[in-house]
Amino acid sequence: MASFLQHAVLYLTASATVFAAPSKRDASVCTEIRHRVPWYNLTREEKTSYIAADLCLMNSPSKGVNPLAATRWDDLQWPHVVQTATVHGVGAFLPFHRYLLTVHERLIKDECGYTGRMPYWDEIHDIADVAASDLWKDEYFGGDGTGPDGCIETGPFRNLTLRWVQNGTVEEHCLSREFSTAELQMTNQDNIDQCNAIQDYTDAWLCWFGGPHGSAGPHAAGHAAVGGVMGDATLSPGDPVFYLHHAWLDKLWWEWQQRDLPKRYTDMGGPNLPIAGNSANAQYRRVANSLCIGSVLGGQGPEFVDYFGDNGNVTTLNHRLYVAELYPNVTIADVMDLHGDVVCSEYF
Repeated sequence: MASFLQHAVLYLTASATVFAAPSKRDASVCTEIRHRVPWYNLTREEKTSYIAADLCLMNSPSKGVNPLAATRWDDLQWPHVVQTATVHGVGAFLPFHRYLLTVHERLIKDECGYTGRMPYWDEIHDIADVAASDLWKDEYFGGDGTGPDGCIETGPFRNLTLRWVQNGTVEEHCLSREFSTAELQMTNQDNIDQCNAIQDYTDAWLCWFGGPHGSAGPHAAGHAAVGGVMGDATLSPGDPVFYLHHAWLDKLWWEWQQRDLPKRYTDMGGPNLPIAGNSANAQYRRVANSLCIGSVLGGQGPEFVDYFGDNGNVTTLNHRLYVAELYPNVTIADVMDLHGDVVCSEYF
């Protein structure tokens, strides 16, 4: 395993000065702002095509940096796996996931021919009953898990083989879920309003991540409500609904940004090393426990810190976002404007 981590670190170091906007291929050129809409607002054709595009990634051979990967889905999951500790509990948490959403969009458009709008999970719509959501129909994402391992047995992803485990090695396993409506309650409007009331990013990001008053908050709520693979901070991108959940979270952040523009195009802060080890931070510990953040990958040594480009342990707009060569690195500054050339999107 060490050799693969070393490869990642060497690439980070070698690419420390390369953080231009991503190269653009035909389907992902920013010619006009692309729409992101609730799943329920997609046409039936868009829903079917979106599912087919994710299946395309799952059935396409790996072209990524880790030779243990077998599929493009493995490639897409890998940057989240290898950096778990340095993209959670840090100021770069929201920008990294915004870019990962964009990378997923570009892959299904560039490599799998998806031409529809991008969906997000409007979690307030389903807050009264997670299992009743349109998402879980047999023709879409499949349903809840069953049996001792919680494997899903319905829908197009019922035979999905996931490979990564928390330490970055491979152990084949199923896509599992364990629905919980109770967990979804932390994405309620009162909690969202409390996050929106915070005036600076240094405090606001932790509210979205960990919620007000130490609660699970909008981020952890969706993960824990789906459970199974989604309940694991390292492996959660293995469940295709991950991208709809994080699009919901990104929408909430964008709405917060829009409350004070242009100031919030440049409002960035928070630590760039994970705060999980801070025993005084009870709020983070509660969230970490709910998301199974334990012994996970993501270095805290100078090879990572120097790569970030922050010149210290405060996240800045210069902080580099690494996606394992799926697309070139960008900086946080490049993704702060949702309408900019990198993300090129708007929520409706």
